[in-house]
Amino acid sequence: MARQKASPKKRRPRKRKRRIKVEVDLNVLAIDSNFEPVTKAAHEYREKHVYPYLESKGYTLVRCQGLLARRIYVAPEARRDDVIYMTGVGHGSYTTYTGDQYDPIFDVGNYQPEESDGKVVHFLSCQTAAQLGPDFVSHGCRAYFGYDENFTFYMNFSDTFFECDSDIDLGFADRLNAEEVYDRVIALYNQRISDMENSGHDYVAAILEYDRDHLRAPSVDARWGDRQAMLA
Repeated sequence: MARQKASPKKRRPRKRKRRIKVEVDLNVLAIDSNFEPVTKAAHEYREKHVYPYLESKGYTLVRCQGLLARRIYVAPEARRDDVIYMTGVGHGSYTTYTGDQYDPIFDVGNYQPEESDGKVVHFLSCQTAAQLGPDFVSHGCRAYFGYDENFTFYMNFSDTFFECDSDIDLGFADRLNAEEVYDRVIALYNQRISDMENSGHDYVAAILEYDRDHLRAPSVDARWGDRQAMLA
């Protein structure tokens, strides 16, 4: 009588590892005043050339613009952990960035550390890089881009000036770090300065040089943050 073969052991099916996709919100807080011709011109440029580009790169805009560019509206949004970048146009002084009707939004000694902690910041504004920028960095801001004297431009050539400054936003949207962003922006400034000189607009070139030379960022000094800082 033939020996019965033992039936083979059944293998237990392997458990498949479940992959959990974690989506992190990448929010940009846009703080733009537009209540008079200067800020209105800059805001309109940014609405056309900056914010659509940020959105195309996967960032979500949190808007505090126009009448909402006031501290009472901005502060709660700035304290959000999912806001990784703050940018905008407004008037300013060495210590203060202002919004609608010159409302002080960020003022040295008058904002909460959570409003700057962990964020990258760029404001198109006069003078804020002198004291407000380093103060932000001392409260956890990873990188600050701005001007330590007046940002000056000719209205007839405004797009050229705004293009140079806005390349800060575009560079960060392209996932460059602060040092790479600065190098790219300076290169664009230099190209536009050369363009103006070659076209006989030496006075415009001179003002572009002035703005370029007063742009402050981590590449200039560590008081404006970390050269390796970048957006997620």
